[in-house]
Amino acid sequence: MKLPSRSKMTIVLPLLKKRTLDPNDPASYRPISNLSFVSKVIEKVVDTRLTDHVHKHHLLPVLQSSSPFHSTETEIAYILNDMIGAVDQGHVEALMLPDLSAAFDTVDHQILIQVLQMRFGVSGKALDWLADYFSGRCQVVRAGGTDSENSACSPRRCSTRISPCPKGIS
Repeated sequence: MKLPSRSKMTIVLPLLKKRTLDPNDPASYRPISNLSFVSKVIEKVVDTRLTDHVHKHHLLPVLQSSSPFHSTETEIAYILNDMIGAVDQGHVEALMLPDLSAAFDTVDHQILIQVLQMRFGVSGKALDWLADYFSGRCQVVRAGGTDSENSACSPRRCSTRISPCPKGIS
C-alpha cells in the first residue's frame, strides 16, 4: 500500500512566537506544518509500531531519552554524575551540546532508509512503504493568504492539494 500523493502535501504556516515580537522579523515566527487528518493518523500508527519494534528488540541505548522511564532530566542527571565523578578523580571533563533543533530538516531520506534497514532491521513491505512515504513530499508555505512555490512539487500539483475545501466540508 502506498500513501496517496495528496497525503504527502504539507502546508506550513508561520506562527508568531510571542505577541511582543516584531511581526516584520522572520525570526519572530515558528513554522507550523499542517498535514491532513489521514496523514496524521497514519504517522501515529507507523510511529507506534516502529517505536514498539525498537523497544522490543532493544535497538536503542538503555538511557536514550525517548525510552520509557528515561526523560531528558534523567539523562542530564547521569551525565552530571559521570562528570562530577571524573573531576573527583582528577580528570578534565568537557560537554558538547550541539543544536539539533533543525536536524530533521536536513535528514537525507535515502540515508534514513538505509539506517532503518541496517540498524533497525526494517525490511520488506514496511521498508518499501517508508521509502515511498519519504519520496515525493510536497510543502507550501502559506502566509498572508499567499502560497509559496516549491520545486519538489509542481504548481499544478500543489494548487490542487491546497485549494480550499468545497462548502460544507471543513
